[in-house]
Amino acid sequence: MTADNITFSLEIDYIPDETAGRAEFEAKMKETAGTFRGFYTLDKDHRPVIAGLAKDDVDKALAALGLSAFGTWPACILTATIATPLPLRAIGMSDGWDIYVGQKTFFAFAQFPSDAVNILMKAATYYLDRETYQPLEEFVKETGFENFRNAVLGNEPSATFTDDMPGYYGSSWGMPNVPPLKAGDFVRPEHNVMQVIEVYPEMGPLLMEYGMSCVGCFVSYDENIWQAAQAHGLDVFEILGEMNEYLSDKYNKPLLTKDTPMEDILTLYPQLLSVLQEKGLSMPQDMKTSLGALCEAAHADADDVIAACDKKLRKE
Repeated sequence: MTADNITFSLEIDYIPDETAGRAEFEAKMKETAGTFRGFYTLDKDHRPVIAGLAKDDVDKALAALGLSAFGTWPACILTATIATPLPLRAIGMSDGWDIYVGQKTFFAFAQFPSDAVNILMKAATYYLDRETYQPLEEFVKETGFENFRNAVLGNEPSATFTDDMPGYYGSSWGMPNVPPLKAGDFVRPEHNVMQVIEVYPEMGPLLMEYGMSCVGCFVSYDENIWQAAQAHGLDVFEILGEMNEYLSDKYNKPLLTKDTPMEDILTLYPQLLSVLQEKGLSMPQDMKTSLGALCEAAHADADDVIAACDKKLRKE
């Protein structure tokens, strides 16, 4: 394999309890695959996939599918993954694309899919130009993860992370950019598994019930809630909903208020998109726009919208 002949695939994960719109979306995937000379298939987990896309067609295919901006995704879709034949992939999040090397090592963040594809190409090219019949993960280990990362992203080599570095929240969780968590805070997908357990010990049994055997072992220091759910084939938003419903009751704190920004809703509870659409709310250009402001713009009763969202999250 050379960097010149790398192709990409788009893999779709559905929200388990959302079925409306799937058939229509899969028909659109088949049409889009033909348009960009790819092919439509199902993977071993029966997820729909468009494979065989050229580098320059990934962004165009996502646009054709309505997946360029998270707020426009069909309500039935949980995530979209841009994958390569190598263990390099980008997973669509509420604010952009998280890029991973190997099985579950966070590598970089890109706001736009075209930037994510460029980073994936740079990582693949750097590896393929230098490997000597080594698997990628072995090559990265030998090169040194930070050396590999700095070379691909064009960063200046730096010393170890320190707590006062911008965007760094402490190295004890095995990866940078882990947001702080204290008692009374809601859990986010980017929170580290062990971080959650240390602040909320009662979450351990809940995660174990979901089959997260990583709880309590060394892996949980290097894996966030999103990664752990992905690794176990679980719906991270169902888990977050149950966790935060419990915390809402424990601390007498509402899950949503009029001041909750849309970026928080999309990050924590994208399953609420269908509720917001039913109430006539449109996605704002600025995701920092509050739920109250959206309700006001749509002439919707904010208390009624919040009650409907709460009912959806609590599955009442």
